[in-house]
Amino acid sequence: MLETEIGEHDALKSAARTACEALEVEGVWSGRSLGSHLVALSGQVCERLRGALHTGVKRVLAVIASHYVGVDLQAISDGYVLPDDDEEADEAVTKLMEAAEGPGAALAGLFEEEVVPPPPSADAGDPAP
Repeated sequence: MLETEIGEHDALKSAARTACEALEVEGVWSGRSLGSHLVALSGQVCERLRGALHTGVKRVLAVIASHYVGVDLQAISDGYVLPDDDEEADEAVTKLMEAAEGPGAALAGLFEEEVVPPPPSADAGDPAP
């Protein structure tokens, strides 16, 4: 039983180390703990997601600016202010979500390939412990 748990821990540590190396996470050495690998990996994933989000927003603003003359990008980037009343705010959000559904899905499809990783290949196999 203990040997199985140790083996699983070692396999998980190896997988975390491999993921860190694949994502080029800085400062990952083979002797570091599983926890430190996972913390480093988590930080790297967050940074990449943040970068993808910022790139996506910038591209959306570029598309908007290229299709509509006189768009005030500064005003758009300040955000949308909802009414103070909760019911009015919920109604406003519902209207905005409905209006954005079609165009949002189409635009997300354009960026999906850059953000969503491809599925693992069948010959990837298990990581070496």
